[in-house]
Amino acid sequence: MKNSFLRWGIKLARPWFIFGSLKRPILPYRVNLMFFDEKLGPDKQPNVGDLLSKVIFNFLLKSKGIKSLRSKRTYRISFVGSVIQFLTGDAVVYGSGFLYESVVAKFASEKVKLDVRAVRGPNTKRMLESIGYTVPEVYGDPAILLPLFYQPKTANPKKEYIVIPHWKKTQDYDSKKYAVLSTLTGDWEHFIDEIASSKLVLSASLHGIIIAEAYGVPAILLGHTEKNDLFKYQDYYLSTGRENFVIAKDIDEALKLEIPQVPDFKEMQKKFMDAFPVDIFKDK
Repeated sequence: MKNSFLRWGIKLARPWFIFGSLKRPILPYRVNLMFFDEKLGPDKQPNVGDLLSKVIFNFLLKSKGIKSLRSKRTYRISFVGSVIQFLTGDAVVYGSGFLYESVVAKFASEKVKLDVRAVRGPNTKRMLESIGYTVPEVYGDPAILLPLFYQPKTANPKKEYIVIPHWKKTQDYDSKKYAVLSTLTGDWEHFIDEIASSKLVLSASLHGIIIAEAYGVPAILLGHTEKNDLFKYQDYYLSTGRENFVIAKDIDEALKLEIPQVPDFKEMQKKFMDAFPVDIFKDK
């Protein structure tokens, strides 16, 4: 009985913590950035995509002249990554997406109120609209904004290519045979520098693809993904107007493919920047 009450109490409390982490409370009358801060893998490092949530968010605050997270209400803002399905409290959505289509029904049962300003792509828009949310046609992962404030230090000559595995499968790649770049790192600048110092990126990491293309580096998707579910990848590619994209089964196949064109992000970046919810930052 005691354990049942404890579980019930934790369930009631979780919406007031960032992604249910009981060590990270939602602060009242603040804008609370929803991001993961777990240390992953054998070396206990952050996932660079999660780390970039704070980096890009701080850039946006500075660029919009916002000096305080204080607000008249308590806000959650869902930002970088496939995180919408983890929301358990009302939130503003700005650039997030769903991880898989299969998680949408369970999320709908949570009956969370969302104020959607932008989503990662058309797949997420379609899924949110299917369960009753209003979604503007504003697309983009916040990582497309990185070139607006960080200029990488590039090596010369550049590497012919680098390989970025999904973080759960990094150990499957021989770092002596290939130039492997792990997404598990606390040094986001080095991660970007390595991408920008390559002529081609072969990546099973979605943020590896997005960051490469944002900096003008061609990228090919490796099919060695977490669960062979391409929902989030399709979401991103569709956001840039690409209904078809190449998936290589392995590195050897990827190196034989025609190098894809990199999309022009200028219009998307502007539209995405304009959609930033400056109105929720009110400290008076």
